[in-house]
Amino acid sequence: MQVEEILGHLGVEGYCVVEGVIPADEIDAVRESVAAAMRKEYEAAMARSAQVRAKGHRIGGAGVQAVPGIINLNQSFAPYLVDARLIGAVQALFGDFYRITNISGMVNHPGNDRGYWHADWPYNQTNAAHIPAPYADAVSKLSSLWMLTEFSPETGGTLVLPGSHRAPTNPSGGGMIDREAPHPAEVQVSGSAGSVLLLDSRLWHCVAVNQSRAPRVALNVGYAPWWLNLQPTREGSEDYQAMVVERDGKPNKTPPVPRAVYEDLPDGVQPLLRHWVAE
Repeated sequence: MQVEEILGHLGVEGYCVVEGVIPADEIDAVRESVAAAMRKEYEAAMARSAQVRAKGHRIGGAGVQAVPGIINLNQSFAPYLVDARLIGAVQALFGDFYRITNISGMVNHPGNDRGYWHADWPYNQTNAAHIPAPYADAVSKLSSLWMLTEFSPETGGTLVLPGSHRAPTNPSGGGMIDREAPHPAEVQVSGSAGSVLLLDSRLWHCVAVNQSRAPRVALNVGYAPWWLNLQPTREGSEDYQAMVVERDGKPNKTPPVPRAVYEDLPDGVQPLLRHWVAE
């Protein structure tokens, strides 16, 4: 799939699958490396989720493990973050100045709960810091799910609602549809390991149930233009203090990248993360 095709799918459906971003002869090693890092973080990740739920905030579902800042623990996937097709689409939408907003590890364990219909930050209205609806009809951020294992109906490929990125709001704000229920127009994304699901961050999507016997391992990577304010996701910043802490709201935190990790990243990746290096 070429950049023009990617842009066409993003404009109409709000998502597309870009195949072979991580080569077939390298995906097994990358998956095992990331999975090993995720296993070490299992208890801490689940404890963080439990703390958020204890405050009454809606977050993921049981059996879904998220590790923000996974690149601080594992860099095996780093060279592929600047895949020419992905960056071509990013540059076409945002111009010459863009950056990575977040890199999280995601594991859907067998039998995980189905999630709720939402759009990603900064459009997820369950987050304390978010863009209020109605939204301008413009792309402000691209989300991506990196398939380190196959996405299929059996493994719990992400559910999407094609075309919903053009709506002025999304179900995370409540009052539209039953955000916990299946939607008659939902589509389940499938793709081989090494592929990337690229989506307009406004697109309505939700976690599907992993019906297989093995964990479904993925990465969540965001790309945004220079002007999107990321400080509400940086713990300790003034914006985070005002918008999250002082309102006791649901956080959406991205850990800074340690200087030592940053300096070992590929040259092409460093410019996308230099804004997030620990001070």
